[in-house]
Amino acid sequence: MKTIGQGIAYSGKDEPRYSSCAFPGLCELSDGTLIASFKGAERKIPDNATDRGVAVFSYDGGKTWSAPVEPFAPPVVDGKPTTIRTLYFCEVAKGDLLCVCNAVDATLEALPYYNEETEGLKDTYIMFSHSRDSGKTWEPLRRIQVETYRDLPLPLTGAPFLTGDGRVCIQFEVNKPYYEKEYWVHHSCAVFSSDGGNTWGDEVTITGDRNVYYWDQRLSLLDDGMLCGAFWTFDRRVGDYVDIHYSESRDGGRSFGPLTGTGLTGQPGNIISGRDGSMLLVYINREKAPVIRIAESEDGRLWRDNFTVYDSGMQRSGSKNAGMNDVWSEMGAFNVGHPYMLRLKDGRIAVYFYSGPSTHRTDYHFVMLEE
Repeated sequence: MKTIGQGIAYSGKDEPRYSSCAFPGLCELSDGTLIASFKGAERKIPDNATDRGVAVFSYDGGKTWSAPVEPFAPPVVDGKPTTIRTLYFCEVAKGDLLCVCNAVDATLEALPYYNEETEGLKDTYIMFSHSRDSGKTWEPLRRIQVETYRDLPLPLTGAPFLTGDGRVCIQFEVNKPYYEKEYWVHHSCAVFSSDGGNTWGDEVTITGDRNVYYWDQRLSLLDDGMLCGAFWTFDRRVGDYVDIHYSESRDGGRSFGPLTGTGLTGQPGNIISGRDGSMLLVYINREKAPVIRIAESEDGRLWRDNFTVYDSGMQRSGSKNAGMNDVWSEMGAFNVGHPYMLRLKDGRIAVYFYSGPSTHRTDYHFVMLEE
């Protein structure tokens, strides 16, 4: 593995409206166009008042990038104005581009997105749209109601993707309503489409432990057709994170096997297939300084940490969490994070993430790797 290039798809210094970049996504179209998407905002959190779903385009393999655009105006959902928090793309067929995004209730903009008193979230909706001309024009955004978790906050945890049997998978988690005071069990889930992302159903619940949050799941399709997931794992009994966990599905996402520890410390990105048939997991370790690394495994159980993609050089003390409120406060202070990988059609691996000098001034970074 070696680094062969790096760059910035968008810099937050260029536009105050998008000075804080987070939740990066990357999609390569059949014609080679790259679409980098992200949440652009004037500030990271605690509120969602300035959130915007933004995209930039590259037509030369990542050498140059377009000016930022907002493909969608925030929709009105159930009579409520919203902001767009996340924005991801997937080409489900040549020329047919699917966009999936989160719209967040904006009726109480002054309130924080996360309620410290209840550990709940504002209403967070999954919305989708199609472009039948590769992103030039878009159909109106429509809402996906996941019947098992109807009207609950459903934050997306990554980009949609095609499974080995041609279904489209959307990954998300189920959070507690904003004012709900009862004890809450967190779930990581997926919902599927069998008709190219036009109708949705067949949802599957992957995790549901009363004591452990397997959140920020990162689901991926491997070359052999297996789906696998990495989970940022928070143990409520000790009030802190434990090592990243792993699970896999050998039936196209209809069921998932047990969760197993990886021995890796940090927040995971996704998993892709290596050239030799191994699995490659990108993740960020923030124990001393934010460092993005790649680990390798043959079986998903034993992982070897073997390559540094990005070392921020920003020294910080280790986390000292005592519960969920400390965790959310810490997330609000991150200025490096959300690493993902995409193998491009020319064989390169693009690792992309956000990084910047401060919480509210971050850029969309990418590093190109060659195996």
